Amino acid sequence: MCVEPGGGGAKKTVVLNVVALTKDYLSEEDTPNMWNFTNGGGDAVNLMPPLPAVTCVSQATYLTGVNPSEHGVTANGYYDEELKQIVNWHQSAGNVKAERLYAKLKKADPNATVFVHTWWHSMYDENIDYCVTVRPEYCSNGKKIPNSYTKPHSMRDQLHQKFGKYPLHRFWGPLTSIQSSRWIANTAMEVDKMHDPTLTMIYLPHLDYSLQKYGTDKRMKHVKEDLKMIDEVVGDLVSYYRGKEAEVVILSEYGISPVTRAVDINRVLRKAGYISVIKERQGETLDYGASRAFATVEHQVAHVHVNDKTATEDVRKLLLGVDGIAKVLSESEMDQTYHAGRCGDLLCVAEPDSWFTYYFWEEEKMAPDYAHCVDIHTKPGYDPTEMFLRFDKPVQLFGLIHLVFKAVLSQLVGIRTLVDATPTERASEIRGSHGTLPTEEKYMPLLSNRTIRELVGHDRSVPVPATDVCSLLMKVLLGK
Repeated sequence: MCVEPGGGGAKKTVVLNVVALTKDYLSEEDTPNMWNFTNGGGDAVNLMPPLPAVTCVSQATYLTGVNPSEHGVTANGYYDEELKQIVNWHQSAGNVKAERLYAKLKKADPNATVFVHTWWHSMYDENIDYCVTVRPEYCSNGKKIPNSYTKPHSMRDQLHQKFGKYPLHRFWGPLTSIQSSRWIANTAMEVDKMHDPTLTMIYLPHLDYSLQKYGTDKRMKHVKEDLKMIDEVVGDLVSYYRGKEAEVVILSEYGISPVTRAVDINRVLRKAGYISVIKERQGETLDYGASRAFATVEHQVAHVHVNDKTATEDVRKLLLGVDGIAKVLSESEMDQTYHAGRCGDLLCVAEPDSWFTYYFWEEEKMAPDYAHCVDIHTKPGYDPTEMFLRFDKPVQLFGLIHLVFKAVLSQLVGIRTLVDATPTERASEIRGSHGTLPTEEKYMPLLSNRTIRELVGHDRSVPVPATDVCSLLMKVLLGK
């Protein structure tokens, strides 16, 4: 549980969420800024993330100091039992059912102000004074326009005028680059100059996608380059905020572990007769309400929703026999730290070297139109192949030219076209994933601050539970 705040004013503090950072990636050669900040790793502790170790669950647990069973965030999306629909990546603060760090801070210091940059569930929280987060415009003709949401609304135009719009296509998809994290860093420092908030929370995603796409080996060229790029961004932020006499904390949500196997859990369920599909969207779509059982997937964890409750035990036994699945937990077996209303009837946890696809079609020609698009809100789960291009090999040059021609022509004449660039057949090429609880130190997220040794106050070889992070951040804020 998060500590109860006492009296006194809070210290200006900034929390840098360097996603996927672990102690193993700290080095004088590749990450000199973070190496120096953490005193060569000596001023950093390992964290044991929540299950599943994914963005929204980790953030909610770190900020509330309670488990998913209490704060209610069990994945990055969930299946709405009443609407029979998938709800992915919604940003309202109402998704979190427990009090967060922001409210606790203001109880301790009513004069404190809070700025949150791109951490999830930051919209419409009365305890957040200033907010910037990614929020594309989804037009009625299918067009997706990069944009941001800010509080106050007027701040968006000020930031866009100076730094341009948020580089959405550099944040997620086949064109991911350091530009996204750099834009976040630059605009965060600008907001600080405008408002001088007491607490600043900054999300830096770049390393996360690189490790999933290319693998976790820090000796690899791509990994070394991306480590150096995110380290430069972190170095600029640390230098700036220390110049403002702020207390700086580096935090990561989870570590990435190497994977070699994709588990098509919905295809297993379909073969066994549990999945119902409808022919539409130029192929097939999954009929959630009519299916006896289906899975929504999140990296290395899958929620299995069983509409036919009499089949629950049979489904569990079926999935226990699937290669790549380590555990299948029923509701009675789910630890109370995890089970909540948004969970599936069964919870599948992958083997450390495996991850789950959402794929349910049996023939590639029957894949729905969204399967080959970057469409995070429609798919019944996470799809890392959105980071690849279907036509990035020489033999596929004609396909790439055709795709580019369609995209350019659609812009020139104002007609929308399907940018079907995602190669679902390349799922086996994904080399990193997360979601399971790490068993090795090198895959554990970290927490670092100059006073971390005194703050933790116990054997630092033991990972700090995710539920302790809120309390530790409060101690940093209040100078305890």
